[in-house]
Amino acid sequence: MHIASAGIKPALIALCLMMLCGSTGAADDCSVADVLVSSWVRMARNNSPGLPTTKATRRELEFKTNDQVALKGYSYSPPSQESETAAKHFVLLLQGSASSAAQLAETASRLALAAKREVFVYEYRGYAAESVVHPTAPAIQSDIDAIIDSLSEGGRRGVVIGMSMGGILAIQSLKRSLKRSERADLRALMDSAPAQVPTIPFLLRCPQSMNPLDAATADVIQRLGVVYSHGDVWAKDPAAEELMEKVKAGGGRVWMIDGGHVDLSASGLALRLPIYVDFVQQRSP
Repeated sequence: MHIASAGIKPALIALCLMMLCGSTGAADDCSVADVLVSSWVRMARNNSPGLPTTKATRRELEFKTNDQVALKGYSYSPPSQESETAAKHFVLLLQGSASSAAQLAETASRLALAAKREVFVYEYRGYAAESVVHPTAPAIQSDIDAIIDSLSEGGRRGVVIGMSMGGILAIQSLKRSLKRSERADLRALMDSAPAQVPTIPFLLRCPQSMNPLDAATADVIQRLGVVYSHGDVWAKDPAAEELMEKVKAGGGRVWMIDGGHVDLSASGLALRLPIYVDFVQQRSP
């Protein structure tokens, strides 16, 4: 998750974003050649950390998408005596484009215990070892929206925490949720996401609406949090500063911390976990 060399971050993360865009997408979707898809999915599949060290209850899950693709997932819950609060809330973690759901096991487990919430994380379509499905940004976004709808049944309140590319998906899910219902009880926290999706001639082109800076409208900002790190190249983008000022002015929340891009090492998680817990336990507007 953490890339040591700051100099190669823009290219690497841009390629991650490219990989999730279909080459024949419509004008409203991202568009890019498919050449890098297999390499980034392979990177995610090769990341197989061990089970979390904390004592949250872990369950293996499967979610069937609208087109009947099976997505492998996990949930992490606090002990049973604390499950009453967890039953009324959920947290969905969205990983970066070259990462697997398994990589978030420690983060999800610690967050479940600290925030007393049930925390979910799913593999993106096409990422599971046995999958032969081709991942595209529109399909993954649709999958995430369907997962949120399922988790929200019964009036359950939700928070989506998206890391890097997952942050772009998170704010889009929040915007879509509010469009479906102004009474939607969902909030989103973006960690290390680019404020503007980079455009690379002949390789990557996304509509302006995909940019978090543009997606952060007044109704979204009230339910939005943004985290950047001093060592993250995306934080140095003038658009990121503009996004942070826009979110603060609109009543959202902003954090600037030490460290690098989505650093989930022990030291990085020590900085991020209190922010995640604070945002998760905050009441919706």
